[in-house]
Amino acid sequence: MKRIFHLFLPLSLLYMSFAHSKADQEAQSQPHSQKPSEIVENDLSRIEIRAFHDSVVKSLNIKRFSDQVSDSISAQEIGKFPDKNVAEALQRITGISLSRVQGEGERIGVRGTTPEQNRTYLNGQYLASADWWISSLPSRGFNFTLLPADIVSSLEVYKTPKANQDEGSLGGAINITTLDPLFSDPGVLSVTSQLQYNDLSQQHDPQLSAVYSWINEDSDFALLFTINHHSRSLRRDGLESWGWHERSYNLDDSGQLVSNTQANQPSDLQNIWSPGGGGSAVFQQDRALSSFTTSATYHIDELWTLRGHLLHSQLNADNSNQNFLWQPGKALDAGSAISDYKIIDNTLAHASLTPAQRQPFNTSMEAIWRKAQIQTQSIHLDLLYTGPWWQAQYQVGYTHGSGGTSEDNTAQFAANTHYSFDTRENKNIKTQYDISPLDPQKWFISEARNDSQDGNDTGYFLQKDFTRDLSFQHFHTLKFGGKYKRHKRDFIRMRSQNGGLTGLAGQLNTTLADYPNEFISGYLDGIGSSDTLKAYSFADINALSRDFSTLDFVQTEEKTSRFTIEEETLAGYAMVEFADEGYKANLGLRIVSTWQKAGAYERTASSPTDSYDWQSTSKHYTDLLPSLNIQFDLTEHLISRFAVARVMSRAQFHHLMPSTNYNVTQAQGQGGNPELNPYRATQYDFGLEWYFADSALASIAIFNKDVESFIEFNRALELHEGVLMSIDRPVNGAGGVIRGVELSYQQAIAYGFGIIANYTFVDGDRNTQLNGNYDWVPGTSKHSTNLTAYYENSLVSLRLAYNYRTQFATGIGETKMDDYGQLDGSITVSINDDLDFIFEFLNLNNEIIYTFDRNEYAPTAIYQNGRRFYLGARYRFSAN
Repeated sequence: MKRIFHLFLPLSLLYMSFAHSKADQEAQSQPHSQKPSEIVENDLSRIEIRAFHDSVVKSLNIKRFSDQVSDSISAQEIGKFPDKNVAEALQRITGISLSRVQGEGERIGVRGTTPEQNRTYLNGQYLASADWWISSLPSRGFNFTLLPADIVSSLEVYKTPKANQDEGSLGGAINITTLDPLFSDPGVLSVTSQLQYNDLSQQHDPQLSAVYSWINEDSDFALLFTINHHSRSLRRDGLESWGWHERSYNLDDSGQLVSNTQANQPSDLQNIWSPGGGGSAVFQQDRALSSFTTSATYHIDELWTLRGHLLHSQLNADNSNQNFLWQPGKALDAGSAISDYKIIDNTLAHASLTPAQRQPFNTSMEAIWRKAQIQTQSIHLDLLYTGPWWQAQYQVGYTHGSGGTSEDNTAQFAANTHYSFDTRENKNIKTQYDISPLDPQKWFISEARNDSQDGNDTGYFLQKDFTRDLSFQHFHTLKFGGKYKRHKRDFIRMRSQNGGLTGLAGQLNTTLADYPNEFISGYLDGIGSSDTLKAYSFADINALSRDFSTLDFVQTEEKTSRFTIEEETLAGYAMVEFADEGYKANLGLRIVSTWQKAGAYERTASSPTDSYDWQSTSKHYTDLLPSLNIQFDLTEHLISRFAVARVMSRAQFHHLMPSTNYNVTQAQGQGGNPELNPYRATQYDFGLEWYFADSALASIAIFNKDVESFIEFNRALELHEGVLMSIDRPVNGAGGVIRGVELSYQQAIAYGFGIIANYTFVDGDRNTQLNGNYDWVPGTSKHSTNLTAYYENSLVSLRLAYNYRTQFATGIGETKMDDYGQLDGSITVSINDDLDFIFEFLNLNNEIIYTFDRNEYAPTAIYQNGRRFYLGARYRFSAN
């Protein structure tokens, strides 16, 4: 609390000394004859918009009159695209890269950076989130599956910072502005109802959203409510592999390869890039997103306005996954040998494995079913004072994200058989088994597990901002203020014990034949070849669940993944805005101090049993973040922008863990590093924007980010338990440059036809890299583009949109995602002023997601999510 006091007391005194000394003359010189609604600054309320291109004009005006490099999209424009969450709406903006999970937009990157390097704000403030996927580690990037697009008034992407905006973004910051009740049609209830169909899951799902606004007779108090419920039954067909790592082998007397698991011993084949496992997978999920928001605005008097916003959003994400596996990592450790193999580009691209010698199985079929749920809440209060010379704003808020997978049940059915895998064919994984995958009686239950994971993300903030109208020559306004934030992120994963043949699986003593189920139709259509495993014995999840309910599962904490990260930040800023005929600018400095406390379990012994101690470390650092934004009006329709700024982005949570975990036998492991410094960069921007018609723009923007240090993994020898081990640990590595060009063009051509197009080129250079991948900066697609064609008249609105990005590194190990392009569209028919019929489609081209690890002989995922179609109507009920 002392930190808050020390910051806000001088700011308050400064404000009082200026404000009260001017109170009398301000009262005499400035008559208070304005209505409260006219006092509140809102650029959009002063822009007259007409014709069919209102939404396009509104977005262009937000960009045109912004005092920093930014892009935006308005609510009306979002409503004309088939986008179902905020991330999918953001993908239409220049410089945005979208990451999809199970066919739905989940996270976004800005200007070639990864999602965790960019901050997302709701009405200017941090919004907490969580992840439902059992294998996910907490990310600083926001999970957009929690936010339906219907709650949005506008989306803005700030590509250059200002001193009065929160720090933490290396690429850019995304601000989601919700609907304002005072600028909504009062007494109107808008209801949208749709039915979704997925051609892969072949399921129909309801979608419902509603918006209602109300204002009192005096027009000084307004409320707005939104409610959404979106159901989605999805299926994802795929071939996948995981656990690629360097493994060494020896040749035995018969010419077979055997794994060399002894550290520091010579091998016949050294450091061969080898898979841990893979399979033919069917993922199915029933998603149900429910969200509720309410916003209130109250003009207390002519000077004071109070706003409040409440959000609650919950995603139920129960799912199942059935996967017929090939597991060379487990097989080799159990004594299997490789009888036939092919190594290409130092990668084990083909191998035939013999039965295991040290246990009764060497691969399995896996059936998994999970209960998962995540949610986010936020409450935000905003008190605004607007006087003739002074403006003061006081904000306080709380946000909390929580959830995960409360039950992760796994049944493995195993066999000891000759089998092979082959990844030599592009975008295909071929497998063969001597014991047929279609003979369920020969696949016995070998493991029964019941795991879980849970995470919490909590944030508080207190903020005060002051604006003084200087009206002195070129000096327009002075802004200063401060902010206190407290952020805590924790994560825990539970693992069940004794699930093998001598334990719970042995108690069941069943085979795959005891749980018969019909296999899905159309599996892997368009993926693989005739040698690809496209049919196998499917398990009845409900029957398995009944048998699992009879088992006495005992869970223990997985100490290697447990952590708690707490961050307190105290920020202060000052900024001057300049303006004169032909230009405007802002120059400011933000000072941010961060107090970090990181806790995790550190392994202290592995014999006779694993032992761990809780470790806690503290770190403090301060950042000086100057920024300058200048806009020149070259002509009435042509403007140029220049910006320079210092930016920072904090490290991922799990990278900050003060722990080291290892395998004594293999003498290797990995650890965290709580001493990591943030990503820090100096960025430069230059742009030209030509507004050559009311709904037209041609622009170019050039950006360059000099990054001081990227976070990399360094492999070094460390002493643990008296053994010298090879440990991978995140460090602040060498720096580099992220540079690029953004081109944008849009125009209403004629007779209702128009086009919106943008292209982004991003190139990244690293000075050096510890892992040798010199040309890869995580999150950077060299080329990305959006192309939208539309037609609008008083009866119909048509949009066809294509989004494309080239190959990029995901930032997870050495995994890269291949080129991806998706075609979406919508048709809206207006019957009258109150009734619209809507038809929308997503991924009409049925694009395949393809990722690989290091090279294309190591595919990690070849996924198909199917097409989605929506049919429905929107009706507006009016009380007038």
